[in-house]
Amino acid sequence: MQKVMFSFISALLLAVAGLIPVTLPADDGTAAKIEKEPGFWKSVGDFFLPHMDSRKILVEKQTQYFLVTVEEDFQGWRHLVFNPNKGSQGIWNPAAPNEIVSRYCRLSTLFTTALEHPPRRALFIGLGAGIVPRYVREIYPDIQIDLVEVDPAIPEIATGYFNFKTDARMKVIIADGRDFINRCREKYDLILIDAYTAECIPFQLTTVEFFRKIREAMSPGGLMIANIADLGKENFIAAEIKTAREVFPELAVFVCGDNTNFMLMGRQGGNINSEKMSAKAAGIDRRNHPELDFDEMIESRMSQEEIIEMIEDGMILKDDFAPVETLR
Repeated sequence: MQKVMFSFISALLLAVAGLIPVTLPADDGTAAKIEKEPGFWKSVGDFFLPHMDSRKILVEKQTQYFLVTVEEDFQGWRHLVFNPNKGSQGIWNPAAPNEIVSRYCRLSTLFTTALEHPPRRALFIGLGAGIVPRYVREIYPDIQIDLVEVDPAIPEIATGYFNFKTDARMKVIIADGRDFINRCREKYDLILIDAYTAECIPFQLTTVEFFRKIREAMSPGGLMIANIADLGKENFIAAEIKTAREVFPELAVFVCGDNTNFMLMGRQGGNINSEKMSAKAAGIDRRNHPELDFDEMIESRMSQEEIIEMIEDGMILKDDFAPVETLR
């Protein structure tokens, strides 16, 4: 029995070792990872170590803010990664270019069930791969979209590798999101916040003063949606929810199935009614996006009791004290 167990463990270790990609110099001087479609032992390794998949590096670029890689997995899906690798900031499937692959991006689309009328103007703070802005343009062809992105290299990467396109009604503004919202004079029906470094949300986009500026920039009845990735930082998640709730008392919190992301949704001058969202979801044509299960997303909403219990010992983040790098 011991010999059989030893043989199994040895084989498993060899399989795990096979997950480490071979690095070779590519023609353009960047590192290229060589991968093969997974076999049996690769699948066994993935069961125990599901995040150690090898990928082909399509581009590696040191930008003003990040070491950015665009990586292709064995399915052909492209991942935007801010290194050191903490996950994918965007995933795109070239074989199904309109499909929304990432679970947190799917959760972001939940705003379509909560809007009281078709939005005329939307603001995105953080571009990433441009997946959700492209969806907004698709379903609201006449909407004006302002995209604020701090890193001037990201729009080019999103355009070149993730099928993102600007147009006459969708423009990219290179600016810090906080500086932009501090100076903002426009009113938006929809504001989506999804801005990260490789490690955390920049502190100036987490504070109560920031959320007050967001509320000021919203039109009556408008929606604010903020993506908060867990990254294992329970105290930060609690603090951020408590902070946003100071400005949006009726804040709704929706959760990805594995608790990797929390989606905060607040309305300017009103609450978020799940029953109305469900009723509207029933009438949304999803033929172009069968991957969007709005009912399941709505059911992921935390109860007020769960929120209160979660944030009971949390702190309110302020401009003069927002330790987002150290909150765990």
